[in-house]
Amino acid sequence: MEKIKVGIIGSGFSAKDHYYAYSLLPNVEIVGIAATSVEKAKIFIKKFNISGKSFGDYNDLLKLECDAISVCLPNYLHKDVTIDVLNSGAHAMIEKPLARNTKEGEEMLDAEKSSNRKIFYCENSMYAPSFSKIKEIIDEGALGSIYMGRGKEQHSGPHSEWFYKEDKAGGGALIDLGIHDIACLVWYLNCDVSEVFCQTKTIIPKREKFGVCEVEDNAVGILYFENNAQVVVEESWTAPGGYDMRFELFGTEGHLKAAPTFSNLISVYSEKGFGYAVEKASTTKGWTFPVPEESWSFGYPQEISHFINCIIQNKKPLTDSKYGQKILQIVDTMYKSAKTKKIEEVTKL
Repeated sequence: MEKIKVGIIGSGFSAKDHYYAYSLLPNVEIVGIAATSVEKAKIFIKKFNISGKSFGDYNDLLKLECDAISVCLPNYLHKDVTIDVLNSGAHAMIEKPLARNTKEGEEMLDAEKSSNRKIFYCENSMYAPSFSKIKEIIDEGALGSIYMGRGKEQHSGPHSEWFYKEDKAGGGALIDLGIHDIACLVWYLNCDVSEVFCQTKTIIPKREKFGVCEVEDNAVGILYFENNAQVVVEESWTAPGGYDMRFELFGTEGHLKAAPTFSNLISVYSEKGFGYAVEKASTTKGWTFPVPEESWSFGYPQEISHFINCIIQNKKPLTDSKYGQKILQIVDTMYKSAKTKKIEEVTKL
């Protein structure tokens, strides 16, 4: 069987998850890794025993005629690198958010159309076992008509400086964490958001290691859906204790709660601590809730496997570029609401 040739641009957190996902697929060959320096690419390749080539310039990776390339880079690089990937003849697997704003997203969608290649929007939460099970339960009618709910994600803040800079990230906790919740909620309710209200705050204006925080580190919003449901989203970069993500949904026939990170699947109390519990947990002393097979629990292998199958079978993915742009449009409108302090209408794309 001829293998699908893939490359990865980036060598950080999400690149690791993309590598792991690809490594599980027998019909995929990782032919190259590109990073900000060839040294970083070589370290990545050595760490994971990858047989592909290492590059300090992603343009050299594009010359390998890959079938698909994962773009695991800071938000401000998404647009230009994705367009270059598409123009090279490869499909682009782009980590969330699609771009810093819908204007950049529109340029990416235009390039997708003209290149005859696809953008696969990497929204891992929608492929995570816990959250995909929620969708299955909802579609079976267990909750009846959903009329209210809550989505929440929080941790103590990202581990890279660019997240805290407006020009590089496009926003803070809302575009970083909230975009997950919004993507899942639109999917769950199978309904568009008509209006939004949002408030943002910066609680810790200066981060010791990363300097001034130019973006919001906390956000609260209300999504008003076309079916009259209203759902609150809460996002925070100032909550200690590790990555906490959860949903609560109320319907006419039922009530659902999900918390795959702070769950009692495994509960540990330790005076000494241990190696690793969950993303963003600064300590493992005291009570912790380790997440088994974190990458799998967060949906990365399932996501990549789905995309590879879509390439082989020429099928439309669950999360395509238009879906990524739709969610980004909601986020853009929430930022507008935070400035105007009013309920704002979400323009349909």
